[in-house]
Amino acid sequence: MSSTADDTPIRTDPGLCRDCQHARQMESDRGSIFMLCKLSFQDSRFAKYPRLPVLVCQGHLPR
Repeated sequence: MSSTADDTPIRTDPGLCRDCQHARQMESDRGSIFMLCKLSFQDSRFAKYPRLPVLVCQGHLPR
């Protein structure tokens, strides 16, 4: 198991989402963890919950 910059555990490598300003880690009531792309609220080209790991992304903006 790896962790994000704030030491929150994640179960799979999210790729570029790991350090993107637009990504937010979400956890379901059942404990599943997803990466939410906040760019999806402004631009339909971006998936709300992208398939991980994200290896290429036009909207990636490092923190």
